[in-house]
Amino acid sequence: MYKKLYLLSSLLFKYLFLKKIIRSMYDSLTSIVERDAYNSILYVVLGGILLLSIFHLVMFFQNRDRAYLLYSAYTFFSFVAYLPMAESGFAKSISEVLNLDQFTKDFFTIIFNCFYFFFFTEFLNIKKISIKWYRIIVLPVFVIIFIAFLSLFLHYFLGYDAFFNYFKMVFIYLVTIQTVISFYILSKVDNDLKYYIVFGGLILFACSVIGDKAVRQIPGIDISRKMGDFIFFLGLLIENMAFSFALGHKQRMNYQDKVAFQQNFIAQLQKNEMLKDEINRDNEKRLIIENEKIKYLQEISNLKLSVLQSQMNPHFIFNALNSIKYYILESDTQNAVDYLTKFSKIIRTILLASKEKEFTLSQELQTLQLYVDIENLRFHNHIQFSINIAPEIDVDIVKLPPMVLQPFIENAIIHGVATVDDKKITINVSVKDQAVEISITDNGIGRKEAGKRKSVIKNKTKSLGTEIAAEMLKNYFNNEGYKLQYIDLYENDIPTGTKIIISIPKPRYLRNKYA
Repeated sequence: MYKKLYLLSSLLFKYLFLKKIIRSMYDSLTSIVERDAYNSILYVVLGGILLLSIFHLVMFFQNRDRAYLLYSAYTFFSFVAYLPMAESGFAKSISEVLNLDQFTKDFFTIIFNCFYFFFFTEFLNIKKISIKWYRIIVLPVFVIIFIAFLSLFLHYFLGYDAFFNYFKMVFIYLVTIQTVISFYILSKVDNDLKYYIVFGGLILFACSVIGDKAVRQIPGIDISRKMGDFIFFLGLLIENMAFSFALGHKQRMNYQDKVAFQQNFIAQLQKNEMLKDEINRDNEKRLIIENEKIKYLQEISNLKLSVLQSQMNPHFIFNALNSIKYYILESDTQNAVDYLTKFSKIIRTILLASKEKEFTLSQELQTLQLYVDIENLRFHNHIQFSINIAPEIDVDIVKLPPMVLQPFIENAIIHGVATVDDKKITINVSVKDQAVEISITDNGIGRKEAGKRKSVIKNKTKSLGTEIAAEMLKNYFNNEGYKLQYIDLYENDIPTGTKIIISIPKPRYLRNKYA
């Protein structure tokens, strides 16, 4: 029994002693706040809030995130609201210049509390989560702001304050109800950043309640106005710190998301680049194989053409040298000189042909003219040679193997017109259907009679030259669109010559023209 009484008395003593110490500390703090530090604390709070407002305004211009702008407005209106509370110094001077008083303090207090709701709805993206929740939070706040500005109009223009005084009392209950509703909605939001908002809001709400005149005069609390203001300032500072941490946390999350996105993007780019390189390597391999195939086929075609040219050119030179030999043996110096001059020109053409894979039709016809001129010296200029070209044909564009027509002219001379009196050879170039048609017509003895004479003298020259030329044409045009035709000409069943028709593919410009 005595033990219990002793224990109770000991606990009571400790309680009273602790209460006395706390009371003493509270009285000392109250004395410091009310006599010495009230104005300094206010300046610290106002300065901090103004810095936060400026800092987050700059952050808005950097990030273009409206949450920064709304928080900057929230802190700025908080600063303006409590500027008139300064008892001395620079803040009091500004307050007097701007004519800030108790009315403006109450008005801007309502405004910054409204911006609190605007801020956290934007900060937590409530509108994207649920448009219904967003309207429940924001629409009543717009109504409160409208009423506040209506009160401002009545105060300054009509001098009527009763409406504002009544609204100010009702506002405390309205903002409390709206805060409870908003916090309930926030509890449904799946975003950890909401805890910063809830924590800061509850701290400020609690400090606001304690600092309210009606509450601080309750027996047992009984604190002075300045001490109540100090508690409110402390709550305001904690709330703003919580909101600043929230914005910083969001900024860090955005930065981490940005870094993660960039890393994923870079990884994807690297993957795409590797895939691109792999595809390029495969394409290069296929291209090399195709190019090699084309190269080999071209080399084979060129070799065939070179072999055929090497067979034809000596054949032509041999005949030309025979003509020169004839004039030398006949001691016809003038004709021998003319023959050698023309022969030197045609030799240059032959050398060029041995290097080139193709001639234009213009080069080919010039070579034929030169060749016939040489042969005409031997026949005393009795060969009438003419070339007719259709106006739509551009002889500088049409191409064919070099000196491929010469064997046909040579054959027309030797085996056709050589033994007739009226020697005529005509070349006609025209367009027919999908081909350029080159016809060589002579008025010689005809193929049948020439064949008989060849069989007697065992001469195989014709078949060699023209067969080489036909093979050259076949290889050059890949047997596509190329055609060689012999026509025996008769008049009253009497042979009057031979016509050779060589059809080659039309150039692109002619295909487009006659499409």
